[in-house]
Formats: sequence, structure tokens, C-alpha cells
Amino acid sequence: MTQLNNKTVLRKITQVFSGSFFSSLVNKYHGDYRTQHFYTHSHAIALIYQQLSSTEGLRLLTCKAKHSPKIRELMNVPSFSQLSRKNGSRPYQIFEDMYYHLVGVAKTKLGLKIWNQRFNNIKIIDGTIIQIAASLAPKLEYKNDKAGMKITTLYDLNKSIPEKVNITPAKTNDRKCLEGLFDNPEALYLFDRGYFNYKLYDQLTREGRRFITRQINNAHTQVIEEYETYNENLKDRRIWLGKKDKRAKNHYREVTIFDEKNGEVRMITNDFSTPAEQIVELYKLRWNIEVFFKWIKQNLRIKKWLGHNENAIKIQIYSALIAYLLLSLFHLELNPKLSITSLRGILQMNLLEHEDTITILSG
Repeated sequence: MTQLNNKTVLRKITQVFSGSFFSSLVNKYHGDYRTQHFYTHSHAIALIYQQLSSTEGLRLLTCKAKHSPKIRELMNVPSFSQLSRKNGSRPYQIFEDMYYHLVGVAKTKLGLKIWNQRFNNIKIIDGTIIQIAASLAPKLEYKNDKAGMKITTLYDLNKSIPEKVNITPAKTNDRKCLEGLFDNPEALYLFDRGYFNYKLYDQLTREGRRFITRQINNAHTQVIEEYETYNENLKDRRIWLGKKDKRAKNHYREVTIFDEKNGEVRMITNDFSTPAEQIVELYKLRWNIEVFFKWIKQNLRIKKWLGHNENAIKIQIYSALIAYLLLSLFHLELNPKLSITSLRGILQMNLLEHEDTITILSG
């Protein structure tokens, strides 16, 4: 391998796959069992290249590799059919564990954004669905001839990273996708009304976990006490949730805001000490996870599937999340004035160039 290609931008970004941790994952899950050519190391780098270069599909990826000496020196990319088979059969857990390893690295290195002095640990939970025609993945069909996988994400607002994900068939009920996401008793959790569930609220309250969520429109409530506010468009009440025979076990707080744009917006929380105005502002931060989902779908390759079984789809999703974390860490290392989106654009065109190229172009 040439000295130049040893120092390409792609090599620098993906050097984590050359370390002992990734090798231990390959051994743990027998990722290279009976492999003669396309090893897991090349598989990982190929998928990260596919993500960061915005290469549409496996055919184009293998075509690029066939006609690019630089790519062939960096990784062994097999034929389309071989690559497709490996996506479907190589254990996705290798990529899953690598993703969580990088989450740990990112938590250590990325700066903390303090949204206010009391809440320096804010988590947002939401899900998004990646669809495909049911004819291509009949086992994942969920409605109207559509198949899909659901990505339920725990987003660390203070670090701006997806801290945990649960990847399930799209037909899985939202409330069943929350396993392991409420794991920090010190955090404040924000989530939408799709997760409305009295038992969940009571469980979180019993475990001492604070949350703010949107109230559903037809919720049955009984006012126990109304608190004074100094805003005629703001109401703050202690309530019972549910009818007498199906009532939540704890009192909750309902904060209602009125405005011309959104009309009436009702929020439920088990936090009785934070001012009502702040509850409203905190819940608005939930929109950050929507921005994250939009960024991922626009800038990485997850809208077009590279395989049609759960294993292949999970490998693709974890590869996209790994690419996002590697990009965030690379952005931090360069500390450039340009945004992470602009950096991704520069990377897309220069992945196979000398690593100094990015330092020069990013200023």
C-alpha cells in the first residue's frame, strides 16, 4: 500500500476499526468465520465509505471499488452478490457493539451543553420508521403494502448524540420499544404523546425519574389544585389522570399554554418544582430529536435499504449511526468554523484524498 493511501481522509476517520476493540468484537461474534476474502474490517470501512460518500446502493459501491485503485487498496470490496450476502449474514451485533463503544468515546470527548443550571442532563426519546415495499421484505410488512423498521432513539441533548437505539419491526407498538431507555435517574426525559401510558408515568415516578410529555387530546383529568401564574395564556394545575376505575396512582402536573399558532398545548410532568414557563421551554427542546432524524435521513444512507432481512437492515442503521459519531468526533478534532453539515459535504468529495486536505479546506 502506498504511503499516500495510508494517510487518506477515510483511513484517518475509520482508524478505530484497526484497533484491538474492533478485533475483539469480530472474534467474539465469529465475524470472519469461514471468510476467505471479504473480512469484517473491510466490510465496516466499505459501509462507512458508502455512508459518508453518499453512494446510493451496493451496486454503485462495488462499481466504484472495481474502477478505483485507491478504494481497492483501502478495502477488499467483493462482488455485489457477495456484499449483499454478507450484509444479510454477518452478525449485526459487531456493528451494534461498535456503535455503543463510540457512544462512550463521544460522551468523554464532546463538550457539555448546559441548557439551564438545574437540567444539565436532558434525554429525548422518539422513534422514526424507515419504509420499503412489502414485496421486498414481506416479513416486515406493517400497513398498506409497506414494510419497515422502527428506530426508537434515546438522544442525549447535552452531547447532541444518539445515546441508545432500539431497532424493531415497524409494527411494534411504540410503548414496547422503550426497553432500557430510561436508565438514568438523574436525567430529565422528554417524549411525545405517542408513549402515553399511565403505568409508564407511575413507573417513572416510582423510580424517581423526571419526565415531561405531551398530553393526549381526550385525556380524562380531575383538577386537584390550580397554581397561580402571571401569564394569562398559561395554566398550571395538579391533577388526577384517568377515570376513577382506571386512574394513575400518582398526582401529576398539567401545564397548558395557549398561543395563536399552535392553539392549546397541554403537557404532563411529575416535576412540581420547576416554574411552569420553564416546563414549556424544556418541552420545546424535544424538537431537537426531530432535527436529528431529519439530518440523518438527508445526509446519510438509510432511506434506501441495502438488504431485505433484519440483520442487513440493522447493519445499515448501525453503520449510519457510527458514521454520524465518527463525523462528530472528526468535527471536534478539527474544531473548524464551518458546520458539521458543511464538513460532511467536504468529506464527501475528499474521502480518498490525503488527510491534510481536510485540514486545509476546513480552515
